[in-house]
Amino acid sequence: MIHIRAKYFFAACFLLAACVLRGQAAILVLLLGDKVATENFHFSIDGGLNVATLPGLDGGEARLGLNFGLGTYIRLNDNWALTPEFKPLVARGANGVDKVLPDPAGVVDNADPSELRLNYIDVPLQVHRRINDRLYVRGGPQVSFLTAALVRTKGTLETGEGFTLDNDVKDELEPVDLSFPIDLGIVLRQSSQAKGVELRLRYTPGFMEVFKDTEFLSSTNSTFQFFLSLPFVSVEEPTTP
Repeated sequence: MIHIRAKYFFAACFLLAACVLRGQAAILVLLLGDKVATENFHFSIDGGLNVATLPGLDGGEARLGLNFGLGTYIRLNDNWALTPEFKPLVARGANGVDKVLPDPAGVVDNADPSELRLNYIDVPLQVHRRINDRLYVRGGPQVSFLTAALVRTKGTLETGEGFTLDNDVKDELEPVDLSFPIDLGIVLRQSSQAKGVELRLRYTPGFMEVFKDTEFLSSTNSTFQFFLSLPFVSVEEPTTP
């Protein structure tokens, strides 16, 4: 009974995220995932936290953000599988960025650095390697598409009022990023007729320049992701002779 409640708890959390993001595809997976799921082919819904940095950027500090998306598992044999994903929300960027945006007119106190906020759609094409019943690793190329980029600057006006200024800088960044994510995954729970909830740690080093004009700013994306994966597939316990 506990594992059934846990299943619907995680499903409700991901459904809430899907509604917030208007993820119609995610809702479809929640409704139909069980019906199409087999040990050889099934879907999953993933969601968790990003810790993103832009190495080489002066003053750049780690930025926390969300990641959310859909996964696919295509079994090749007992140990290998293909696991393409579609992640429409992956937040990257950096906090504490110096000299990204000049001081706006009327600012008398703008000592705080700016924040660079980036959002991507990630499409990883990984290969899954099973280590044992609980552990696995994944790795493979990833293409990311920039959907939003802004610089957020805070300061104080001459009137003494604080303000927040958002400046759209998407046109100043490269629209596509290439990387190679590497995962370590663990199955947290398995039982007969239950779903295996998985915890994954992913490191994604970027290979391409983020900025178009590298004379003043130059960096690549570097991201750690911690997320839960809810596969829609029954896991049978081995039968005893």
